[in-house]
Formats: sequence, structure tokens, C-alpha cells
Amino acid sequence: MQQPGKTNLLLAWIIANSIGGFLIGFLENNGAQFMVTLFLSGAVVGSLQWVVLRWMGKRGLPWVIWPIASGLGWILSTLLSIVTLSTTTIAGSLMAQFGLGEAFWINLILRPIEISCMAAAQGIILGYSTHLKARILGIWILASCLGGALHGAVSALLCDAFCPVLPSALVGIVHSMGWAVYGIITGFALVQILSVTGGEPSAPPVETVPLEE
Repeated sequence: MQQPGKTNLLLAWIIANSIGGFLIGFLENNGAQFMVTLFLSGAVVGSLQWVVLRWMGKRGLPWVIWPIASGLGWILSTLLSIVTLSTTTIAGSLMAQFGLGEAFWINLILRPIEISCMAAAQGIILGYSTHLKARILGIWILASCLGGALHGAVSALLCDAFCPVLPSALVGIVHSMGWAVYGIITGFALVQILSVTGGEPSAPPVETVPLEE
């Protein structure tokens, strides 16, 4: 099966995360309990990410368990964020003195924590078949936490502006934009990781005709 090119992979990854974000936001604002949705977020996003990986031809047990690893990692991250919530809230309150509001700073700090364990689980899978496991794990955790921080910041700003006027069925759009930002950051990291592991998506090789002597 021909693998998608870099641009197609990046776009597909962003769209997958964006759709996952919309579904998460829709569930949070339309009947699902907030904590339950938090526990399901990793599985929702991880499943859509797996669709992109499967489209790339990534097969085998490690790739099949990507949604499970993402879901379990998110649960661990959620528990970690609950433990650190009071510290995060205090830090957000102090940072609010610089402007942009307390919710902005809390989300900026909290989202990387919520995504850290999921990132670790995914990073292990990305590097399982290479000797560069530690390097890939580090790159993926860094990109995921950076993406998580920007996701939290963007979502907070957009929600402050639009959530009060959006119907509950469309509040997921705000979450979608936040996860799209996360998808951009991690998408670029994914392309780089695949190039390191030899799985870089590329166009089929061009046949060359030997010169006649």
C-alpha cells in the first residue's frame, strides 16, 4: 500500500485530532458527566489517531493497542492532574496578574499534565522497533506537552469569547480548535519521528534509466 506524503499525513493528523476534540466537547456539554468525559478523552483521540496510523500502513500489535494505550495513559494523566490541581490553581491565580485571565493560565499549565502519560505511552509505541527509543520518547513527550499547553491556552481564549453564545451542540467547535493546535505540533513531530525510524511517508521512487555507454 502506498503511504501518504508528508503534507497529507500532517493534514490527516490535524483533522483526526480536531474531530476527536469536537466529540470530546460535545460529550462534555451534552449530557455526559465531566469526569467521565475526561477519562474517555484519551481513548476518543487515540482511536482517531490510530485511523491515521492505520491509513499509513502501520500494522501489528503495538499499533493496534494505540487507542488502549492512549486511553489508559490519559486516565493516569487525569489522576495526576487531580493530585496537582490545587497547585495548578494557585499558580494560575498568580499568573493571572499578568493578564489574559485565570482560566487561560490554569489551562496552559494543566493541559500538559493531562496529556503527559498518554504521550509517554504513545512514545513507547512509536519507538518500539528502533534503537532510538529514548530519543523518540523524549521528542514525542516534549511535542505532546507543548501541544497540550497551546491547546489549553487556545481553548481557554476561544471559550471565553464564544462559549457563552454558542449552543451546547456546537461548543465542541472550541475544543476542536484546541485539539487542532495540538495536532499541528504533534503532527510535525510525527513526521520527523517517522523519518528517523525509516517510516517517513514519501512518494514512490522515480525510476531512472541507465545511461548508455
